[in-house]
Amino acid sequence: MTAVNEARGGSSGGAAPGGPPERFGRLALFGEVVIVGVVVAVLAVPLVTLLPALAAGVAHLRRQLTGHSVRMADLARDFAVALRELWPLAAGALGGALVLLWNLSLAQAGLVPGAGGLRVLTWALLLALAVLLLRVAAAWRPGCERAALLRASAERAVRDPAGSTLLAVGVLLCGVFVWMLPPLALLVGGLLSLAAVGVAARAATA
Repeated sequence: MTAVNEARGGSSGGAAPGGPPERFGRLALFGEVVIVGVVVAVLAVPLVTLLPALAAGVAHLRRQLTGHSVRMADLARDFAVALRELWPLAAGALGGALVLLWNLSLAQAGLVPGAGGLRVLTWALLLALAVLLLRVAAAWRPGCERAALLRASAERAVRDPAGSTLLAVGVLLCGVFVWMLPPLALLVGGLLSLAAVGVAARAATA
């Protein structure tokens, strides 16, 4: 029996559900979310590495929840593989985000007609891009073909509007957290990775 199953109350000692083992399991998950958040924040410093960092974080938390290895060496290996396989998508996403932010700066400065509507549209597109990146990170597996991965993630985002809404809310909440307390940016990668894992698991069991 795996350590995770024991932590969730499945040990041979017959601990009642909700007892100390359950709490220990939740505490272990919280600890991994914090660790993943810090690691993703560090790995994403060059910005173009954000998508591979999220993909590695999602894979790490998925292993945590299924009772597999949670060694940092495995997370580092996943990041290296994801960086090699996903860098074109990551670069494209960064380029798209920069263009949208440029549009947003023009709208906020009032240099274009219909600045109010453009501002709303740009924020919506940025949010949709964030949701798509989380979908890609959740669907990534070593050896995935990039075009197929992107297409499947986009289709999944459309077919599962409830899950996409949950991811969008998660992104917005993380934005609010960072706005209120900037050091919480170190936790955002872990929180969003956990949200991506949860939405993917929800869709799989629906």
